[in-house]
Amino acid sequence: MMRADPKTLLLTGATGFVGSAVRPSLERSGHRVRCASRDPEAARRRNPGSTWVRLDVGRRETLARALEGVDAALYLIHSMGAKGGGGDWAKREEDGARAFAAAARHAGVGRIVYLGGVEPRGPPSPHLMSRLRTGAALHAGKVPVIELRAGMIVGKGSASWQIVRDLSMRLPVMVLPSWLQHRSEPVAISDVVAALVRGVGGRMQALS
Repeated sequence: MMRADPKTLLLTGATGFVGSAVRPSLERSGHRVRCASRDPEAARRRNPGSTWVRLDVGRRETLARALEGVDAALYLIHSMGAKGGGGDWAKREEDGARAFAAAARHAGVGRIVYLGGVEPRGPPSPHLMSRLRTGAALHAGKVPVIELRAGMIVGKGSASWQIVRDLSMRLPVMVLPSWLQHRSEPVAISDVVAALVRGVGGRMQALS
């Protein structure tokens, strides 16, 4: 469905599970979608119908060009499972988010939409703590941020869902770690896509 106010959007994490799911909906919405990847040539070969740009938040020289002329950006970057990772991935996530927020301000971006994790009642796991600190780093910038928080996302290609499924199929009995006592509500990828699309297209006051 075409919108009356089409925007130029930067979709980071465009080759990931969530990015691949939301990209077609954004492209059909009437917005101009610029998909970001650390390897845009390979991404373009897999999805030749989309517009691709190089972006690596660990290399600040790629940020300005990717964000030039962008009205809103979807921040779906997750360093934990990145190829060639290792080392302090949590620090890389936080530093990358801080660099992205600063570059977005310099480029005049009007909004950042970030998909993070649900804050638990008790102490968060290192993974969730990184998700929360990434959100805080984005909020610390000068560009308005809409932070959407989700638990396990269920859908084809979801790594977390596949792990739970495989464990239940192959291990009928197992000793569970203490963190599994925390309750969490899974969300369908279709609902996540709908929320992200609304996040970049709706009014700030309607989404706060």
